[in-house]
Amino acid sequence: MFKIFAAICFVNIGVMDQTLCFKSQVPVKFKDFSECNLAVDRIVNYMHEDLQERKVSIVFRCHNALEQTYATTISK
Repeated sequence: MFKIFAAICFVNIGVMDQTLCFKSQVPVKFKDFSECNLAVDRIVNYMHEDLQERKVSIVFRCHNALEQTYATTISK
């Protein structure tokens, strides 16, 4: 199973022109990489123009849903 993971970035925010990025994922699982990648292409085609207008950038990546993709820290 594959999932779409994303990094959503807001470009040139505030007086310091900072770029703010957040990790996210699409809550849908795909049976294989090709199906996942096709969904990414469709999302990009649908959103591209609107995101450019708003100075928002999103990087999508299809990844095996069974693998751990984000590191976690455990405090004792």
